[in-house]
Amino acid sequence: MKTRGVPDFLLLFLTALIVGFGITMVLSASSIFALTSFTSNGCSYCNGDELYFVKRQIRFLVLGIVGMLVAMNIPFSFYKRNFLLIATVSFFSLLLVLIPGIGEEIKGARSWFRIGSASLQPAEFAKLGLILYLAAIIAKKGDGIQKLKSGLMPPLLVTGLFFLLIVAQPDLGSAAILLGTALIVLVCGGAKLRHLIGLGGPVVTLALVAYITVKQHALNRIHSYLDPWSDPLFTGYNIIQSWIAIAHGGLSGTGFGKSIQKYLYLPEAHTDFIFSIISEELGFIGASIFLLIYLLFLLRGIHICLRVKDTFASLVGIGVISMIALQATVNIGGVTGIIPLTGVPLPFISYGGSSLLVCLISTGILLNVSREVSRQKVDEQVTRTTYSV
Repeated sequence: MKTRGVPDFLLLFLTALIVGFGITMVLSASSIFALTSFTSNGCSYCNGDELYFVKRQIRFLVLGIVGMLVAMNIPFSFYKRNFLLIATVSFFSLLLVLIPGIGEEIKGARSWFRIGSASLQPAEFAKLGLILYLAAIIAKKGDGIQKLKSGLMPPLLVTGLFFLLIVAQPDLGSAAILLGTALIVLVCGGAKLRHLIGLGGPVVTLALVAYITVKQHALNRIHSYLDPWSDPLFTGYNIIQSWIAIAHGGLSGTGFGKSIQKYLYLPEAHTDFIFSIISEELGFIGASIFLLIYLLFLLRGIHICLRVKDTFASLVGIGVISMIALQATVNIGGVTGIIPLTGVPLPFISYGGSSLLVCLISTGILLNVSREVSRQKVDEQVTRTTYSV
């Protein structure tokens, strides 16, 4: 009978710590926006309930915890058997969301499915579907992934299709994270970097140039990144208000719940710019502690991936950690002005059901990988005991 390992409790504890902090910060960052719903911000569906967003986030958190527990406890062989089905469903969801009447358009992007009072973003789930597909294909091909035509071309073509469908929504931030995650998985799986650059570079460049040329808001974001003060009331407004929040926090912060920028100065304070509110209320010290816990989570995930002997499990874990790390980097880099704003949520922290669901389910898969590590240790101990006898 095959032994079952135990999940990594340190990773589980760090996940609970980060998610709990995220719920707390959504409560602080969203309360004013929800409370003033009938006055200036147009959020009439909030009905003046200051707990509106945090209650919805808690509902998604409950669903996410259930998803994480399921993903953590089902046999890991399930992912090996059903990777193609999961990837196919993810791909067709990206196609369906582009169809008017099926996909919902919000702020100029057709990126959501409306399900009752909730919205789901298929691009978030597509990242996980692509990770499973790439890990399975690479594990199957082995060293063959180093061959250009027979090894690398098929997974790279699938990655390109996922990428272009998300760009078409348009959602450049999610597309960039998906592409970056895919490239990391491919490189860690043995693909040659020169092949990836030679094949993927021109396609990505053309897609980005076309996107920026057609979409005015993309040009505005580049202008605001290069010189936000040239138009402080329009293109540069968001990043300037974010800087004000971060600067106002100083070393020790204004105190939890005492942000000034969340009083409708900083748009999307509970979603894209929640790190700015963290920095304002908790200061440099509090934000640094938060980032340290985030880093410990990522390092623990990497540690698990390096220890598991199964190639598929290792690459899935690398994909999950890369996806979370890249998304956190893009979000924090954008709100601090290091890179252009892209409008992606901060994993586990920002308000947003789809992001929270996918992050928790992905963590459940990573915890399942940690079970494989634990099982390996048990099997090795049994083998040593047998040989010693």
